[in-house]
Amino acid sequence: MSKCDIKITFHNSDRTYRGGEVVSGEAHITVNKDIRCDGIILSHYWKTHGRGDTDRGVVSEVRLSEMLPLQAGEELRLPFEFTADCWPLSYHGHYLNVDHYVHVAVDLPWAIDPKQEEEFILIAGQSPDEFTGERTKPVDLGKKPAQVSGIGKMLLYLVLAIFVVVLGSLFVILIPVFLVGGAIYWGRKMLISSRVGDVDVKTPHLIVGPGEVFPVELSFTPRRSFSVNGVTLKIIAEETARSGSGTNSTTHRHILYDETYTLYPAGRLMAGERFAESIAFNMPNTEAWSFMASDNSVTWSVEIRIDIPRFPDWTKRVVLQFVPLEFLDHADFPAIKRSSATAISALPDASDSDDDWSESDFRDDDADITEEHGSQNMGPLLDIIADIRQAGRIGNEREEIIESAVGQAYHASIVINRISPTLGFVGDDRRYEDGTTIIGKLLGTNNEVQLFTVEATSNSAATGTRGETIQAVVYMNGWDSLYDRLVLHELPFD
Repeated sequence: MSKCDIKITFHNSDRTYRGGEVVSGEAHITVNKDIRCDGIILSHYWKTHGRGDTDRGVVSEVRLSEMLPLQAGEELRLPFEFTADCWPLSYHGHYLNVDHYVHVAVDLPWAIDPKQEEEFILIAGQSPDEFTGERTKPVDLGKKPAQVSGIGKMLLYLVLAIFVVVLGSLFVILIPVFLVGGAIYWGRKMLISSRVGDVDVKTPHLIVGPGEVFPVELSFTPRRSFSVNGVTLKIIAEETARSGSGTNSTTHRHILYDETYTLYPAGRLMAGERFAESIAFNMPNTEAWSFMASDNSVTWSVEIRIDIPRFPDWTKRVVLQFVPLEFLDHADFPAIKRSSATAISALPDASDSDDDWSESDFRDDDADITEEHGSQNMGPLLDIIADIRQAGRIGNEREEIIESAVGQAYHASIVINRISPTLGFVGDDRRYEDGTTIIGKLLGTNNEVQLFTVEATSNSAATGTRGETIQAVVYMNGWDSLYDRLVLHELPFD
């Protein structure tokens, strides 16, 4: 039996916090044997787990108790609180997971310390200090380099000098190899340039958010006439996790998103005729944020390719940083794709005058929902949420509640937080593929939901803005346990 049993509880029952919020709770210590304790220490940090080696963030410590004797049967309830980090956010992927933890240890002299670790979920909130509004280059959110003292610098220079002297002969041998490699690279570059000339790629910014329109311009004047298999642009998101080191290192890769756009089809480009094409595409609606650590990463990039048959292709890769919209301080939502027809009606803004609308503007023929009574009409849906939350995360009770509710129709009034086109929809009903995804909260509550609308609704849904309320008849499709929210599908009116 352990000398102490430790239990960590959070004041937020769903263990979900936004960046910059105060994380609070209690550490419950049950003493099983008489011991002398040198202190009880709480620490919080993030770390990765999955296929790759573990990367860990800075460990921040809080001392909950100083040295004291503990007697068998004694129980301690020690409150704690700390400010949540702003980055990285919780992420559960294919090969990579990023989680935040609270760790409590009872410091015992000359003995193994009893300890306990519990996970909490961090979602987008306050933006990191590194985000200043400048978006022309990715922001470095990695670990801060350690400051080296004057003596440390001298030792470092000494080691480098010894290294150069010892391996100097090897460097002499490698110089020809470097020269040959450089010549090959330079020759290939000049060969491609002899046909395509100088290629100019313009992008407005490199830090992007979900649903944003991202335009790219490509222009060049061919120096010689040549055929192309096509000029394409590919946006790709990749998850990597590296395990081991040296010759035993293994890198696991998984493609999270891969979409190719054609700027110019197969054809022939003529010498001296300027080629200028532009394209604007929507960034996908996903929460696979850019992440970079020593052995694990989620990277986003755009690759432009001029595919020349039987000849080296011209390529350029532009690295993007994909972050939550909250970090970009948007006053309005970015432009998104539009289509025709309507099925969801946006409610008028509360600031509109009485002359601009009437009571009928708040009413839907199929769902009697108003801003004043919307939460009452959503009673059945709110009951389902309450049952799911009370069931907790352990056991099968939550799954049974969700399974019994999936497919049933409900009325919903949703206050919009974010709107974006639906990309990469997973499901059998193709009507949702080109629809809209709405993230928001049920009117009058703090219950977050994710709503997928059908393609026919995209036009009216796209006109919604943050803080506006939309009403719909929906059916429940599931529960997102990571973000602790309902997943709803709009009920199509065929």
